[in-house]
Amino acid sequence: MSEGYRIRIGNQTSFMVRPLTLPFEYAAAHGFDAFEWLPDKKESGEGWTSDDVPPGMRAVIRKTATEKDISLSVHVSIQSEPLKTGGSEVFRKDVEFAREIGAVLLNIHFDPDDGIDSFVSSITPLMEELSRTGVKLSVENTPASKPEDFNQLFGHLREVRFPYISSFGMCLDIGHANLCDSTRNDYLKYVDLLAPEVRIIHMHMHENYGDRDSHLAVFTGPAGKDPAGIKGLIERMKKRKFSGTIILEQWPQPPEALDRARNRIRTMFGISHESPGGGTGGFAGRIVEANKRFLSWRKRLEWVLNFIAEGSPGIGQLAYIAIYLRFIGSGAIPCGEDGGHYRPSNHARISQKIYSRLSGVSDPENIFVIRKIYPWLPSFEKAFIRAEPLTLIRDIAHRNDIPQELKREIKLTLQNKLHRSAGPEDLATSEALLERITAPGSSLPPAFVTEFRRFHGELKEFFNAQSLEEKLRMFMKKGNASEKALIRDFLQSKQKADSHEEVLTVFRILTELRSRLADRLKGDTGPEGHKLQLTDI
Repeated sequence: MSEGYRIRIGNQTSFMVRPLTLPFEYAAAHGFDAFEWLPDKKESGEGWTSDDVPPGMRAVIRKTATEKDISLSVHVSIQSEPLKTGGSEVFRKDVEFAREIGAVLLNIHFDPDDGIDSFVSSITPLMEELSRTGVKLSVENTPASKPEDFNQLFGHLREVRFPYISSFGMCLDIGHANLCDSTRNDYLKYVDLLAPEVRIIHMHMHENYGDRDSHLAVFTGPAGKDPAGIKGLIERMKKRKFSGTIILEQWPQPPEALDRARNRIRTMFGISHESPGGGTGGFAGRIVEANKRFLSWRKRLEWVLNFIAEGSPGIGQLAYIAIYLRFIGSGAIPCGEDGGHYRPSNHARISQKIYSRLSGVSDPENIFVIRKIYPWLPSFEKAFIRAEPLTLIRDIAHRNDIPQELKREIKLTLQNKLHRSAGPEDLATSEALLERITAPGSSLPPAFVTEFRRFHGELKEFFNAQSLEEKLRMFMKKGNASEKALIRDFLQSKQKADSHEEVLTVFRILTELRSRLADRLKGDTGPEGHKLQLTDI
């Protein structure tokens, strides 16, 4: 879309369907880029709860959503009352389900019965929890809630300067708006009565005739005869710069009605019907969405791996990946934590798979771009693949010859962070600490300073942030006598290359050295090959 925002369209589970994953499988097979899970168990026994989704199935859902670029949301159980005592246990299970499948949004019904202040106080602990994992919260209008209720809610949030407002918004349910007493059979009036500061981040689309919540598929109810209402709704959403997900809340028969509704909605919004990965522009959009979904460096590397593993990426897509990884590695795109606990060995294994895959698809046309990707992958040397890499920082954090305050800082900002969710930001933290402890007048024990320097060197090696000289000196420890001599001659001549003749000498030595490295590199897709590639680059 020319406005620069993206809309995803998806469908939802149904309590009437067996197996419960059938609507999700349909979404994955038919190119939907969103899906919502609604645990809904009826008194008759029909339906399902989050307890019915075992860990293995949750892992498959998460993997499929990542591979297919499907944004997941979870609508908490209708039977639970998350903000009241009775349904808190069911609600807690739904939140855990959302976390484990990788959902990016949690949806709850608006319940202002006890007052706006009480409602905001009730959701604040939930927002604190969700904000740590990058999950947004949307509050949905029920048939009983009026536009004025949402105006009061968002007005109150603005007054109290609600700290989580960027991760909070309204879920506009047009079927419920059509049943509201003050706007019955006129959901456009409902939208018009919403104040501009009411931020709509999620939508539920279904139809009814104002008599009951019948959840008719879009364009099979009133809009089937006259689509003016849907057209008017979309025009209003464009003016509001809506950027979020639209969920078609039904499982019609035949389900192809979902495809037709999605395609018509896309056309009305002016969205191309092409797959998001169909061209480089679309792929850039996929990267933006993935960057929003995945906060940690590990998850972003994993997304890159999954995309590359799907097939042979085009040279344009490889260029976007190279730029994206460079932005992350240089800190231009900051990383956060995703709530998990994964040691750096996980990052190293992902890197190894990316490197192996890229080595397998490289050719004379794309090798130049692929070589732009390699420097931004973490090292997968044996020392970093083992179960507990970078353990030296643990020993440093437990030294008894440094101030307690410094020990606590190292433990909290480096040891715990690295062993939980490593990212390029940790190298910046280590550099700042090293600069402080080596500054004139720091008066810290030399043994501690030496040990920290050694750790920082390991960290630079893990992030592949070593200088050319550092890389070459490491090869001098392993190479044969002639390679060691070449490296020594190159480093020495480079330092004193002032004249034209001396520069030519450096180039001659460099050419011979690169030739030797190239011979060793042939067919080596392991950690040594990666290191050779980086040295050559």
